[in-house]
Amino acid sequence: MPGKTYTLEEANRLLPDVRDAVGRIVQLTEYLPELQDQLRIAEYRRARPGAGPEEARKQKSAAQKLEAAQLELVTALSRLDELEVQLKDARTGLVDFLAYRDGEVVELCWKLGESEVAHWHRIGEGFPGRKPL
Repeated sequence: MPGKTYTLEEANRLLPDVRDAVGRIVQLTEYLPELQDQLRIAEYRRARPGAGPEEARKQKSAAQKLEAAQLELVTALSRLDELEVQLKDARTGLVDFLAYRDGEVVELCWKLGESEVAHWHRIGEGFPGRKPL
């Protein structure tokens, strides 16, 4: 038995909430590597001989920024999970909503930047199998 299924209308009604969560996921997915680099640099500088309190403060700040971003990412991912919306690509903001089409379980497909859910594909076909509704 599939998870939560949506009608097209239900999926489109959820879009404001989904758009917010997916937008944050895309931003954070892009930003996290930079924060990880900043923390590595701060740790390196703090470990050097002669490092003082300023380096310790910078390391702590970098660690806090990374932790906050990771927590925000988990929160956004959890929101999609609560809605039973499947994140397919965190870099492009691609998600699927399970739905029925002619008695078959399919996926309604939406990508960040699109105004509404307007595509579908069979399970397993993914983005290349995307068809207009």
